[in-house]
Parts: sequence; structure tokens; C-alpha cells
Amino acid sequence: MARLPRALWIVTGAFVAEAMAYFGILTLMSSYISTDLRWGDEHAGLVVSLFTMTVTLLMLGVGSLAEGYGLRRAIIAALLIGTLGRLVYAYAEFLHGEYVIFAVVGGLLVVATGSAILQPVCYSGVKQYTDEKTSSMGYAMIYAFMNLGIVGVGAMSAWIRPAVQDIKDGHSAGAPGAVVRWLSEISASGIQAVNWACAGVTAVSLLLFMLLMTKRAEAAKLRPDTVELTAGAVRPPLRTRVKLYFTEGPFSNKRFLFFIFMLLPVRTLFAHQWLTFPEYILRAYDKGVADRMEWLVNWINPAIIFIGVPLSSALTRKINVYKMMMAGSLVSAVPTFLLCAGPSLGRLITYFVLFSIGEAMWSARFLEYASELAPPGRVSQFMGLANVPWLLAKATTGFYSGYMLATYCPANLPRAELHTGTMWFVYGCIAMLSPIGLFLGRKWVMKGLHTVSEKAA
Repeated sequence: MARLPRALWIVTGAFVAEAMAYFGILTLMSSYISTDLRWGDEHAGLVVSLFTMTVTLLMLGVGSLAEGYGLRRAIIAALLIGTLGRLVYAYAEFLHGEYVIFAVVGGLLVVATGSAILQPVCYSGVKQYTDEKTSSMGYAMIYAFMNLGIVGVGAMSAWIRPAVQDIKDGHSAGAPGAVVRWLSEISASGIQAVNWACAGVTAVSLLLFMLLMTKRAEAAKLRPDTVELTAGAVRPPLRTRVKLYFTEGPFSNKRFLFFIFMLLPVRTLFAHQWLTFPEYILRAYDKGVADRMEWLVNWINPAIIFIGVPLSSALTRKINVYKMMMAGSLVSAVPTFLLCAGPSLGRLITYFVLFSIGEAMWSARFLEYASELAPPGRVSQFMGLANVPWLLAKATTGFYSGYMLATYCPANLPRAELHTGTMWFVYGCIAMLSPIGLFLGRKWVMKGLHTVSEKAA
């Protein structure tokens, strides 16, 4: 790691800060919209799903466009946009009537734009500041540190949310700290306080990035970027570019398309990390567990990913990516059936551990494959398509997750009367479609998938 350019660490820092703010707000978004803003479970699930879907959808165009303006300017713009959007979103709880809708929808749309710019541009930065020998470590590093950041924001959220909420409810024991007291003064709830804190994380990261990412640091590239590759080139008409995207771009390879889209079912479990698990834990478990919900949702998975991804990447470099996808998706999907027996802290922790091990087996390797597959100057385009299963998983999951919560795990119902086992059985059956489908199509896909990168080079 010592040989990696300084700029790679700066880009990673910006990516980690964005991930902290993104997941800090996302984990509580369903509760914020459903409970604080009183929109209900089904509307909350729909809004969260549309937001996450919009992020991925915008990556297909906005991220690629921003990459053409240079890495430093694109990241600064993304962090600035993200800060403004999160401030508007957090302020929504103080508004009334249609202004709340404008603040939530408008703020989240702005946040989605910033995230859609920053994520693919940062992955492009990893490729620019690594070479063929260090790229695996570069992608593993950014993915691992992102998850370490999520652990950090989970700790921050678990500290701020219950402490501020106790103050607002008049149940605070002892004198609160200065930060908690200040947040309680500018917040209507514990969740809103976390939203303010996440906006602050983005603002601080913007200032630090502007100070640290100097022109000298940015220039230390090991591989050229889009600006350098397209300098002096005549830009084809829009119609031609769209045609080439489908005829010569990533859409032209059927095996690669099957490979990435077959991951959609198991990726619905990732969406449940913020669509279902927060409300499930808050409603189905006692206060001692509910007040530490973020420890479960934002600690176990990211902590295992932080340790497991670099280790897995190092140990499995010579193993076919497709085989890792089959094994990893199976390990992630099967533990869902543990939750069918009803709420149990032991089974819940076991689920998160096994699910995370499965993710660690394939996540960074898949990102590396999709990025290295791309010809120079088209990283964002290929990374955008690789994220399309996320787009569909987020879109489809949110349309039924709110209904499933309202039906099997409704608010204000005694825990003994909840029927959460049925909900998790359905989700487990959906997730199992990925390893089954990958296994059935293995001979056809593996016959030609390994040649794609050679053709794209």
C-alpha cells in the first residue's frame, strides 16, 4: 500500500466520507419518512426505493459525463451538491404541507445527483492511480475502507439518535454532551439529528478534499483519464454515440449481461439492509436491541467486509470470478431462512455474519472485473452498466417491502402478534434465484466470459 499514490488515498477518503453520509441517512430513511414525516410504511418504501434507483440510473449518464471534466472538479462538484441536498432533506421535518414533499423529493434528487457523480468517478480514479499489479489492492482498499466508514457512521448514529430522542421525549438521564445537546436544539427528533450530522460529514469532506487534492497530487496518474484520451478528438453526434453504446459497448456482450443481471435477486437482500431491517429491528425486538439497531445494520456487515474483502481478494485472485459469484451468492442467500423462525438476536447476528462473508467473497472482485473490462476512457460507462442490477433491485424491492412490513411487521402491534417469519421466507426464496440461475448458466457463460476483457483491451 505504501507504493500507492497519495491521490488514491485522497480519492478513497472522499469516497468513504460520501458512503458514511449516504448510508447514515439511508439506514434511517424509512423511519424518517414513515414515522417522523408520517407518510406510512408503503410510501416510505416507495420513496427510498425511488431514491436509490435514481442514484444508480443517474450513474449511467451523469457519472460518465462528469468524468470528462476531470477527476478533481467532478468530485468537488459532487461533494458540494451532496452537502446542499442533505441539508434540504434534513430541514424537511420543520416544514408543513406541500413544502415537505418539495424538500424531501427535491433534496433527495440533489443528493442522488451528487452520489451518481462521485461513485463512478472515484472508481475511475482508482484505475487512474493504480496499474495492473496494484489494481486488485486498489479496488479492495476503496471497498474495504468504505465499509469501515459505514461502521463509523453506524456508531455515530447509534450514539446520536437515541440520545437526542431521549432529550426530546424528556427521558434523558444525566447531562448530555455538548454535541448531543446542540443537535437536540436544532432537531425535532433523533433521526433528524443524524441527518444533520451526515450533512456535516459531507461538508467537512468537501473542505478537506479541496485542501489536499492539489494539482500536483492529481497529476500523479499511472494510467490516463478521459480528458487526456479525448483531447483534440472530434466528438461524434449524440445519435452515433448512443448507437455505439449498444453495439460496441457493454450491452453488446450477452454473457456479461446475463452474468450481472443474474445477481439481481440476491441483491434484493442488500436493499433490505435499509428498506426492511431497520424497521424490523425497531418493531420486533425490545428497546435494548432497538436502541442499538445501527450496531447490527451498520457494524457487522461493514466490519466483516473491511477485513474480509482484502483477504478474499488476495486469496482468490487466481479463482474464476464467475465461480466466486456462484459461491458468494449462495452463502449470502441461504442464511435468510434463519430468520423464518422468528425474532432472535442470536439468529439475527448469525444471518448478518454469514451474509457478509458471502458478500466478501465476490464484491470487490466483481468491481475489479467490470472496471478492468472497460476500454480506457469508458470506465464510468461500464461501471454504470455493472450497477444496473442495483437499479432494478432497488426499484423492485421498494415496491413491495413497505407492503410486507405493514402486513407482517406493522407498527404499534405487540411483538407476539407479528408474523415476520413469512416475510423472510419469501425474501429467502427470491434471493436463492441468483445462485440457482448462475449455476444453471455456468457452462454457457464461462465458455466466453473470460475472453471479454481481451476483446475490450
